[in-house]
Amino acid sequence: MYSMLKKQPVAFLFTDQHVGEEGFLELINNLLTMGIVPALFPEDERAGLINSVAKEVKEKGLPDSKDAMWSYFIEQSRDNLHIVMAMSPVGDDLRRRCRNFPGMVNNAVIDWFQPWPAEALRSVADKFLADVELPEDLRSSVTSHMMAVHHSVLDASIDFQVQLRRYNYVTPKNYLTFIATYKKELGSNRQRNTDLVERLDGGLKKLIQAGKDVAIMQIELAEKTVVVDQKTKDCGEMLETISINTKEATEKKEAAAIQEEELGVKSIEIAEQKAVAEEKLGAALPALEEAAAALKDLSKDHITEIKGFAKPHALIQGVAECGVKSCTVFAS
Repeated sequence: MYSMLKKQPVAFLFTDQHVGEEGFLELINNLLTMGIVPALFPEDERAGLINSVAKEVKEKGLPDSKDAMWSYFIEQSRDNLHIVMAMSPVGDDLRRRCRNFPGMVNNAVIDWFQPWPAEALRSVADKFLADVELPEDLRSSVTSHMMAVHHSVLDASIDFQVQLRRYNYVTPKNYLTFIATYKKELGSNRQRNTDLVERLDGGLKKLIQAGKDVAIMQIELAEKTVVVDQKTKDCGEMLETISINTKEATEKKEAAAIQEEELGVKSIEIAEQKAVAEEKLGAALPALEEAAAALKDLSKDHITEIKGFAKPHALIQGVAECGVKSCTVFAS
């Protein structure tokens, strides 16, 4: 800041929000009383500042000693420096700071904020609400309402002071904050309403689309219902056919089981008859073999001799009647 002060005027704004530590106010007190903070510059930087004003000091015919030129630099910086302190009178902080740092009172001028008249309030409201979208027939009513609210707070503060002996400070800054809050809340509510409208519109569109989809689905459902009914009918007929076939298959299975049982009995009988026949065959085979051996010994002369008999033997007659190949002759 001091490098700027030797070239141009500078306004240094210091509010109570900037008081991170109370020691900051000691620096402000030095600026107000002496025009500079002691030991602000090291020796080399201080020499540079003195040299920067040496030419100007010589031109003005002032003493050119280091102390004189340093004093000239401080006076020049003080003339170009304007300190603006903005502090709230609410509470004991300002009162305590004024006692601890007298430069804030002795070397400063209080700028009293007087209440704005009605026309000023209206003009300020119109200025700050000019960029806000409002119905023209309601714009005047809005500004009048803001004026009425601000004046009502002023009147209530007077009653508050009379009854409780306490001050409530209402400054133009409060009015500006009131307007800014109104603009912020108006924008927020409008955005919320816009979001709700868009949400409602989206819901209505979805309901309409859902209605169209339901209508299409109902048509498809009717068509598929016909198909399902036909399939159900076909399935019923098929089940009936299957039931009949199952009944017939059951009956045939039962008949086959009965036949299988009968065949089992017959198989047993056949096996028994076969065993008897094989037993008889085994007994007859020796006689058959003897007959076959005797047949081999039979000659043509023997046959001729038999034919010459008037009455052949009974055994020979039996053989002649049965035949050798089809009858078994058992000899005694």
